Amino acid sequence: MTMLVGTSLGGCLRSLALREVNKDDVLVIITRTACKDVDSLVHIVKDYHKDGNQLAAKRTNYDMTGIDLDLLIELASDLYHHGKIHQPQLYNGFGGFVHLEMSRNQLWIPLAPSPKTDDQRIVDAYEKYRVLRTLIE
Repeated sequence: MTMLVGTSLGGCLRSLALREVNKDDVLVIITRTACKDVDSLVHIVKDYHKDGNQLAAKRTNYDMTGIDLDLLIELASDLYHHGKIHQPQLYNGFGGFVHLEMSRNQLWIPLAPSPKTDDQRIVDAYEKYRVLRTLIE
């Protein structure tokens, strides 16, 4: 279990739907979208499901063949309503990809150590963080 920052809406939704990542481990997904409401976000998810992301450098990250559309919509809506989708374009008007270097090679960026670490202090600290996070959600 680790705390993750996602770098691609479509890629992260795909990863979550395939259960490569646990939704509870997602801190935030930073995306190029500019959806002012959940309905706009659902529209984008439907487009990704149908056609993928034609502008993506790694189009395979958006291949949602065989993934249930309702599951993708549920995941996206839940993340949106819990404030876990960050859309920089809504705040700064910048139309570019604002985190290119960060996401060039990674779909998920871990922000906390994995419990696989040998240092029990790190594992204990992270578990305490998780309890606090649960209390404020």
